Amino acid sequence: MRKIIKIISGLLILIFLGFYSYLYTHQATPILMYHSFDKTRINNYAAVSIKKFYHQMEFIKDRKYNAVSLSDYCKLLKENKPIPRNLVVITIDDGYKDNLPAFKILKQFDFPATVFLITKNIGTLGYLSKEEIILALDNSKISIGSHTNTHSELSKIPEESIKDELAGSKSALEKIFNQQVETLAYPSGAFNENVLAITRESGYLCACATNRGFSKETDRFALRRIKITDKDNDFTLWAKLSGYYNVFKKVKKPY
Repeated sequence: MRKIIKIISGLLILIFLGFYSYLYTHQATPILMYHSFDKTRINNYAAVSIKKFYHQMEFIKDRKYNAVSLSDYCKLLKENKPIPRNLVVITIDDGYKDNLPAFKILKQFDFPATVFLITKNIGTLGYLSKEEIILALDNSKISIGSHTNTHSELSKIPEESIKDELAGSKSALEKIFNQQVETLAYPSGAFNENVLAITRESGYLCACATNRGFSKETDRFALRRIKITDKDNDFTLWAKLSGYYNVFKKVKKPY
């Protein structure tokens, strides 16, 4: 009987060590994905109220996570340097005007964040103006990335259009704001091998998807992100910041 118990105990230890090893090697820096901060859109869109956003940033600060810019994180990946295990990256898609109070909160906590702008929407109804973006860039750790020219799903348009959406938007944003644009977010997270190749050729440092991808391996041109919602409480936020959240999520087809 004792021999059987020892065998079972040994097997359980091996299973535990194997599972721990798998988790350890698959931990990934959480890249948080926000969109709107209009509380009236919470029930029908990926929106987070400003009150909840403040609490989430406070949670990150209190738990001593190290918020870094997307560019800094991607430089570590590019240079194949060790990734500290307490990093978190904050990103905001689309460039809505309701992002302005969120920028103030980010400044209060001294957190960097990347805002992915749709070039053709800058200054249009409901979106940030050029002047508002410049003011944010000058007075916080906000940086800008491209969300393409028109927010077209890149895997469904001709190659020349893809090049304009990627290289064209990068060039336009750099000209408008007089700073280097290194990062990209694929509209709807959709991409294919051709889109990845053109992204690299267009001079980006890295690119973000959603939870889409070809595999769970980290690819700086297909970085998986974690959607944050108004329903996230301290426990779910802790889980999403753990670095293991995506391990248990099925990879969605990227196109």
